[in-house]
Amino acid sequence: MNSDKLDGKMLLEQAEQTGIIFPTKDSWRRLQIFAGVLTCLMIIPIPLGIWIIIRARKARVGLTPEGFAFTYLTTVAYRWSDIESFTASGMSGSMYGGGLVGMATAAAVQNKTQGLKGPLYFKVKGKRNRQMIPAHTIENSLGMAIEMERLSGISFLSSEAKNQG
Repeated sequence: MNSDKLDGKMLLEQAEQTGIIFPTKDSWRRLQIFAGVLTCLMIIPIPLGIWIIIRARKARVGLTPEGFAFTYLTTVAYRWSDIESFTASGMSGSMYGGGLVGMATAAAVQNKTQGLKGPLYFKVKGKRNRQMIPAHTIENSLGMAIEMERLSGISFLSSEAKNQG
């Protein structure tokens, strides 16, 4: 694992120059802006609400031959050589609080989502916990995942998922 930190903002700029950038879906962005507005209505956390709105508008994933960066509330960047594995996951009812309502919500989101149906988990070498990219909120998430497979050399998509794209 490389010890020097990868600059996420620089990596996103490189990805934008090469055209390998994947913004968030408009519907997800609108939902986050709505959440920011609701936060502002509570008066005290107005700065938090404004920050959520600004960050939601800039959320995206950038890919370069060196690595990838994801920005939403914070920006994280990793080298491909630092990644141990990727796992494409579906959504479960427990993500939405469990029970019948959670299962119904997960099913509704999966039916409406084009591309990957849930988050994309990845394991960083030498780290205990998995990290996550909310791939179901990214435009052309399947194209992003195929490009990540190509650049990282790590296969994680099923053949039927690749045939969708």
